[in-house]
Amino acid sequence: MSARVGEVDAGVIGRTDPVVARVLRSWRGLTGGAAVRDGDRRTVVACSGGADSVALAIVLSLVEPKPLIVHVVHDMRSVEESEGDAAFVEGIAEVLGCDFVRERVTVRGMVGNLEANARDARYGVLARMAKEHGCSYVATGHHGDDQLETVLMRLIRGAGLRGLGGMKAKREIGVGVTLVRPMLGVSRDEVEDLCRRAGVDWVEDATNADVSYLRNRVRAEVVPVLKGIDGGIVERVVGDAASVRDASEALDRLVRARWWVTAERDGDGVVLSRDALRDEGGAGEIGAILRIGIDELCGGVGHDSVGRREIGCVVDAVMDGSEERRTVRVGPMVVVVHARAVRIARFDGDDDG
Repeated sequence: MSARVGEVDAGVIGRTDPVVARVLRSWRGLTGGAAVRDGDRRTVVACSGGADSVALAIVLSLVEPKPLIVHVVHDMRSVEESEGDAAFVEGIAEVLGCDFVRERVTVRGMVGNLEANARDARYGVLARMAKEHGCSYVATGHHGDDQLETVLMRLIRGAGLRGLGGMKAKREIGVGVTLVRPMLGVSRDEVEDLCRRAGVDWVEDATNADVSYLRNRVRAEVVPVLKGIDGGIVERVVGDAASVRDASEALDRLVRARWWVTAERDGDGVVLSRDALRDEGGAGEIGAILRIGIDELCGGVGHDSVGRREIGCVVDAVMDGSEERRTVRVGPMVVVVHARAVRIARFDGDDDG
């Protein structure tokens, strides 16, 4: 769709609009609920110029104080494309009467996954902008179709229970700054329809057509088939993902209460009794412990790279009768299974257990 910014039709898009009302209700629920006044939950909207983030900006611009719209320019595309998108988002902010900030990040040449590096850099900028402008929340435009794609991707990669819970509706991304996703209950079709009814176009990222990326291929080739089978698949998977995440978080709480309090700090890692794990624990508990270890030692970063296969290797090593030391890399962690102990630490490229 072409990039065009016109006057938002407030007569069509108001707080009583069904989609707007759902998003606002979700946003308020994620930012403190009825106990917090709108004036105390000013939010940064991360706006790329796509339909999802534009729709979110439109919705949150209907409350006071209006959100701060932040656009992050990456070095992953041409300067012409990047600057064009930034100018478009600035125009959206002006039409909506919102303050606007443009920030730039450089990720090419960094070690590791390019997309993951870009995401981490982007969230770092958004958290900093929120702090600098007195905002406690950063909102992104992730919607129900994004959640469906995320769950499918993790199924393909062999994710565990937590992975199948999809994206969290809220999580910390900095001290005093919480990321919220108030549009997970809204479909892509509803998002685009909201923009059209508001009289605002959006920009399309050309890289979204590149099916060499798993998400793009799932979106282009798998999701249409599923929607053809069941038109309510998005809503159903969003609900199922929430239920799975609730179950995963309940297991985590039990594991923290039963196991993590017995962990002993050891430098940059923690040590658990292998005998206790083997005698009373099982695959589920050990897997949950590893994920909690990521939370405790890595600030929650790295869940996407923790696969069931690696966790299975650790479980096998813990549960077998061998007293030989084994070292297993699990995402951003390294787990060393000793004769009587299991040490979990962040992988630094030179960990000897």
